[in-house]
Amino acid sequence: MIKKRGNPNLNQHAHEKKENTISLIRQAILLLEENFEIKTIQAVSAKTKEIDPRKKGVSEAAFRNKELEHIQSLMIELRIGKYESLSVTSTELEIAEQLFQVKKEIKKKDEELQKIKDQKKKLSRKIETLTIENEELRVVIYEIEMKAKMKKNIQFENNINLLK
Repeated sequence: MIKKRGNPNLNQHAHEKKENTISLIRQAILLLEENFEIKTIQAVSAKTKEIDPRKKGVSEAAFRNKELEHIQSLMIELRIGKYESLSVTSTELEIAEQLFQVKKEIKKKDEELQKIKDQKKKLSRKIETLTIENEELRVVIYEIEMKAKMKKNIQFENNINLLK
């Protein structure tokens, strides 16, 4: 049986092509980050075509091809496309969680403050009604006292008239 012999340069060529692809993608990401652009697959593909001396670049299909593990791992590492939202560090996550907790506490305090304000309104209304009732009672008491004084004066005058 005849043994099949592969091209010994084929593996070397594939390895060089992988390294070239990886370096193109890294350079494109650096340019995008310098310009503060979003790292979408389309943008990275366009930048690689601009950078590549052969003007071929890396196609969008290569980024979407799940079998090209070196590109997929690079997408995760450099946060390209759908992996861009993963670019949050653990300290940023902790800060975000603390911020979320603070917002929860602020919301609770706002609710408590609103309850206190509502109670204050109710109490101020009660105070107003009690003040009005108090004034009305003072007027009634004053009228009763005046009537009592008038009665005493009238009775006193009647008694004086009777004595005369």
